[in-house]
Amino acid sequence: MKKLNRLFLAITSLLSSVVLTAQEVSPVDFMRMNPYQMEANPATDLPYESVMSLVIGNIGLNVQNTTLRYDNLFDFDAQGRPISVNLRKVANSLKEKNFIGVDAHVDLFTLFRRLNKGLLTINYGVKAQADAAYNDGLFKLLGYGNAAFVGEGNPARVNMNLNATLFQELAVGYQWNVGDRLSLGGRAKLMFGVGNVNTQRLDVNLFTDPDSYALRLVENIAVRSSMPRVVTLEDGVIGGNGGFGMGDLFRNPGFGVDFGAEYRLDDHFSAVAAVRDLGFFRWSGNNIEMNGHVHDAGQFYDDGDFLFNGMDVDQLQLIVSDESYRERFLDTLKQYFKVDFEPGDRYTTFLNTNLLLRGSYDLDAYNRFSAQLQGRFYGSGFRPAFTLAYNGNFYKKLDVCATYTMMPGSYDNIGLGIAGRLFKTCNIYLTTNNVMGLFKPLNSSATNVQLGIVFVLRPEDNDHEYE
Repeated sequence: MKKLNRLFLAITSLLSSVVLTAQEVSPVDFMRMNPYQMEANPATDLPYESVMSLVIGNIGLNVQNTTLRYDNLFDFDAQGRPISVNLRKVANSLKEKNFIGVDAHVDLFTLFRRLNKGLLTINYGVKAQADAAYNDGLFKLLGYGNAAFVGEGNPARVNMNLNATLFQELAVGYQWNVGDRLSLGGRAKLMFGVGNVNTQRLDVNLFTDPDSYALRLVENIAVRSSMPRVVTLEDGVIGGNGGFGMGDLFRNPGFGVDFGAEYRLDDHFSAVAAVRDLGFFRWSGNNIEMNGHVHDAGQFYDDGDFLFNGMDVDQLQLIVSDESYRERFLDTLKQYFKVDFEPGDRYTTFLNTNLLLRGSYDLDAYNRFSAQLQGRFYGSGFRPAFTLAYNGNFYKKLDVCATYTMMPGSYDNIGLGIAGRLFKTCNIYLTTNNVMGLFKPLNSSATNVQLGIVFVLRPEDNDHEYE
């Protein structure tokens, strides 16, 4: 027991000493009356005999925006109204690496049922995930012009990493109380991807010659996608061929797992470790590959690059004064930067896997304090989170959770969750991980909203009952 206590204290000390970037922190994860806490920790032993919901059981939206802010996009008048876009202010506010992510989900059916020493869990829902990592190069180029990027050692670099997925998910799991102290849990997930857009590479470099100020543009773009309908490109317009059928919803299978463990050291201390969304999709329906590179369309093509070394005075005058010539010139420029569309091969993408470590202290049966470290893998890297939380149960009908998340440069991320039990069976909840962000969502680094109505059965002789 002494070794386990030392291990728990070591984990708690680690959690308490780390200040990291927040990612998908929700008060629901800490609310002991909320059945959907099992989404974060499948080993949770719920205080219910059974749970059921339809459509409105669990609805959530989560947005992360590390650096791009509404206040930095515009110049404002005395009344606070935007009057002009300020690209230099935007460029100066961005970091070298920036991130925007959006997650949305709706659980259409949920059923939890206590069996023997644990819970059988079944979930079916629809989810959408999109994340984009980008650098500050495009905004600096637009704001300061190419004169700020002179010489081969100082190019204007523009790059982006994008992955967006819409899918269905059926999850079946079991939570098992191994003994008085240890609980284990796991879920197997059968998924079907509806659509995906994924960048393999999106890099553009612009070099300015220090002597002649000639511009050399190097382009390397490859994007793959899988859509519910066949996509074509005709005369620069994207369109769809054929009708959409139910079979299109099941073209792209995927598989994933969640698993976790919870150990209760005594009546007060507990520790949790969990892994969520470990899995993949295999995209095989209506795949399209988009490739962009400089095409040979005439005088500005140079060994695979676009090289603009100026134009004579007569040509410049025609561009300014002759509309017909100007249109032909612009059409010619477009030929250098055409994007090739062609049928694509099958490809694989991976889920954004989430890791979690949590330490909790139960003051009594109704009050819990927690410290949690979690992180999520993206195509653009690993994004961790650190959260302190309090969860209290009042009058046996009201569940309240408060969270505090610290992020570099942002220390006002206070979350709040409230759940009420009506007629003993109806559990209604509403949560957010950033109360301040709800009032200024376009200037917030992270905003999460989660709500739902769940029907539960809590017989008086249930040993898992709070009462």
